[in-house]
Amino acid sequence: MPRDESTEPPAPGSKKRRLQGSCDICRQRKIRCDSAKMPGGKCSNCIAFNSECTHVAATTKKTRRRRTKVNVSPRDDLQVHINAILSTSTNYVVPNDPTLVRTILVDLARYVRQLEADLAATRQNYSPSPSKSASPKDTEPKSDFDEDDDEENYNCIYLTEPLNRLTVSQSRTRHYGKSSGIMLAKIAIDLKSATSSASTFLDNRRPAFWKVHPWQHPTTGPSPPLVFPPPDLIDDLVDLFLSTTNRSVCIIHGPTFKRSVTSGLHHTSYTFGKLLLGVCALASRSSNDPRVGEGHSAGWQWYLQIQISPPNAYSSPPTIWDLQLIPLMTLFLYGSSTSEPIWLLTGVGIRMAQDVGAHRKRVVKEWGMQDELWKRTFWALVMIETFVSAMSGRPKATHSEQFDVDYPLEVDDEYWPGEELADPANPWTQPKNKPAIATAWVTHLKLLDILNTAQMTIYSVKRPKQWDPAVPTAEWEQNMVVTLDSELNSWIDHLPDHLKWDPQNMNGIFLCQSAPLYSTYYWIQMLVHRPFMPRVLGSGKGKTNGNFPSLAICTNAARSCCHMVEVFCKKGGFPGMPNILSTTYQSAVVLLLHVWSGKRLGLSTNPVREMEDVHKCMAVLSKYEDRYQIAGRHHDILRELAEFDVPAMGTDVGTSETRKRPREEAGDEGDYGGVPFNAPEWAFPMDAAEVMESRQRHEPHSYALDDFIFGAGFGDINALGTTDSAIGELSLMPDADYGWQNLETYLPNIDSFIASQASI
Repeated sequence: MPRDESTEPPAPGSKKRRLQGSCDICRQRKIRCDSAKMPGGKCSNCIAFNSECTHVAATTKKTRRRRTKVNVSPRDDLQVHINAILSTSTNYVVPNDPTLVRTILVDLARYVRQLEADLAATRQNYSPSPSKSASPKDTEPKSDFDEDDDEENYNCIYLTEPLNRLTVSQSRTRHYGKSSGIMLAKIAIDLKSATSSASTFLDNRRPAFWKVHPWQHPTTGPSPPLVFPPPDLIDDLVDLFLSTTNRSVCIIHGPTFKRSVTSGLHHTSYTFGKLLLGVCALASRSSNDPRVGEGHSAGWQWYLQIQISPPNAYSSPPTIWDLQLIPLMTLFLYGSSTSEPIWLLTGVGIRMAQDVGAHRKRVVKEWGMQDELWKRTFWALVMIETFVSAMSGRPKATHSEQFDVDYPLEVDDEYWPGEELADPANPWTQPKNKPAIATAWVTHLKLLDILNTAQMTIYSVKRPKQWDPAVPTAEWEQNMVVTLDSELNSWIDHLPDHLKWDPQNMNGIFLCQSAPLYSTYYWIQMLVHRPFMPRVLGSGKGKTNGNFPSLAICTNAARSCCHMVEVFCKKGGFPGMPNILSTTYQSAVVLLLHVWSGKRLGLSTNPVREMEDVHKCMAVLSKYEDRYQIAGRHHDILRELAEFDVPAMGTDVGTSETRKRPREEAGDEGDYGGVPFNAPEWAFPMDAAEVMESRQRHEPHSYALDDFIFGAGFGDINALGTTDSAIGELSLMPDADYGWQNLETYLPNIDSFIASQASI
């Protein structure tokens, strides 16, 4: 029989050993335990405290010691508890110590989560292949539409190891669709790997823009009393919010909100108090007051006090303040490293709005302020969700077919019923000679409806409803792109004059409203044509759907966006909507793709100019990275992608220039580190036909895209592939100067552009 170490007396002259086998209470209190000597194994301390004398921790510790010798699985640590709980012969005695109970529950919860992760990984690795698994698609006729997208759809679901390093979350089952920015980065990483020996891994990531700060972790437990900023700071932040974010997304009625704050409503209404904290947190990003916090911590002291009601609280319908809080939270989180909840939050907000019927058109005797606020808040959620779903490649919680609420009224706050400047005889009337602030927002919503159509057609997982089985896949997709381009042309043709990009003559308000509109416009242009850009990776066969110069259109949209945001940044514009930052980043990636793919496809490109534009985008992002972590993260990715040997074109460009960070030699905060801001001031684009006519006079050897493809010996354009595996067989073509690639600004009228090319 083995000796009990806890009862064996120490040898003479040896150091007195600590009594082994201490109970859980004594271990927690760090006091001497004599359970090994006491009758019944219950120590004197537990007898004095009237507590149960348990040895769960000691058992776990011994199990861990044995595991190091016999290589026992970590899951065996919990088997003692699990077997005791499930035992039918003896009842499981729950320890009286709350700390010990919590330790056991946390261990069990971690064990369950680990099992769930293992099960998900097993299902992923051993699930039947799409060709063998049963699905609704199996009952439908097969076409090249399904075959073309099978591999790409699989690439959209799970992140590869390089892409995992672009995220903050440690989860390996995050889903990112084809329209997401991270899938665009995947294409860039793959293409860079094929064209350059430089490392594609983000080894030089700056932790400040990637780590999750302690204050960004969600809090749990009962809601404590709200702590507000000082009254003078509240007034400053409210004014700042109304003059920045609220002009891009008109959520709050300024005069009513300010009167409520002045009356102290935030001290008596917990819900309104949270709404005020959301306003203060969001406005802190654009405040220079040191009391809001430094750098990335700005506003978090107020945001952390906001807690969404638990699911069991949704038995009562939400208030307007509950609903208004959701878009404020999502806009604040977007600029941080914890942006993952945004997609979920917008879905919750949409459901809350649908719960009270905010998504349906209402017929009331007299339209009141509350009616308009409900409608505006719903549209704010729709706007944010459209951005988030497209940027992440995930489905939306609602589509335009599922709501019929009218657009927000284009009336400034001071003309709402009950305000001093309002006309009692004609409520909701905006003076004719004064453009309404909400006009830019409504115009933005109409633009996003085009994006919604693109998401439901060219980016849909299954065949869209508009699909015509009688039309070949390539022809249908070509027609769809023509339709989307036509809608974009119509949108920009009907853009109000005061919102047309004219930085030399616009006031500050309209400048800050016009920039997000144009950045979204260029971004949608790139999204529409991205699936049809020629690709240069892989070895399989695929099809390019349509005869569009998609690479040129995407490149020109990216270049124009780059020049526009550069001017916006130089004029001190602040991104009321953070989509400007993501669009700037994606524009730079498209320009990099143009540099790399141009060489592989044998196109005549100007890599020096493209890299200058890329560095301009990086400089813009560096301007905002002090407050927006997402800007710094995008900057890091671009810096890594830009570390390659620029393909030669006339003059070689060394890697030493491309490896410089834009702010390495900055003399002060306003200096962009020598990045050339020598682009001309952006002007409203000319008609495409005028641009092409001008260029053809100076470039007699320019070719249309069809001529370019047929001249290269590719034959039918539909033989070109759109998937990563489709272009690997293409041989390099001789360099030539194709005029359609060198347009300085985006051509808004795509129909005229294509017609002019076809007539060459």
